[in-house]
Amino acid sequence: MTLTFKKINEHFGVEVDGVDLTKPLGDGVLAEIRDAFDEYSVLVFHDQAFDDDSQTAFSQNFGPLETMRKTKPGGGGHISDISNIDPATKEMYPADHWRLLYNKGNEMWHTDSSFKPVPALASMLSGRIVPPEGAGTEFATQRAAYAALTPVEQDRLDGLVAVHSFEYSRNLVDKDLLTDAMRAEHPPIKHAVVRANPANGRKAFYSGAHVSHIDG
Repeated sequence: MTLTFKKINEHFGVEVDGVDLTKPLGDGVLAEIRDAFDEYSVLVFHDQAFDDDSQTAFSQNFGPLETMRKTKPGGGGHISDISNIDPATKEMYPADHWRLLYNKGNEMWHTDSSFKPVPALASMLSGRIVPPEGAGTEFATQRAAYAALTPVEQDRLDGLVAVHSFEYSRNLVDKDLLTDAMRAEHPPIKHAVVRANPANGRKAFYSGAHVSHIDG
């Protein structure tokens, strides 16, 4: 199995070919994938026929998995279904449905799970049912953004601590969106604004819609 890599742009992102992620992978291939992730931040694998079991199996190669919040019947576990389809009726939710309002939080620029004590290493997305146009996922690199700052600006960020709050980000959508139990599940968490990748030492600033303020 020979992997090939094609850069998407000069700052980050690469298309990876020559691998079927739904099959068991050897240590050498997994090491190449992890090295590419550390180098390029976003990896795109085309035409991967994932189901929940195969995506979970692939994800487990990179560490323990998060348990997702159960926000609809059949939800939870390690897969988060970001969908506008009602699993019971197989029809689209009406425009005013709570589920669609809840999902609006995903439209804000954010880093997944930054509101947790141990944030996610990565998010692994697979499109199961997609519309003929639109609905794309956009990515930004905070590593390149940090590198583009002046030394004075970098020094201003180094040492700062940000407060990440799931309640804060969902309140930006609707202050009545969360139940008391949801608010209690994820109290505010503090993370350093500037973080370094331990594999290569490259720094990024850590921010997004979950950040309510800088501590102090």
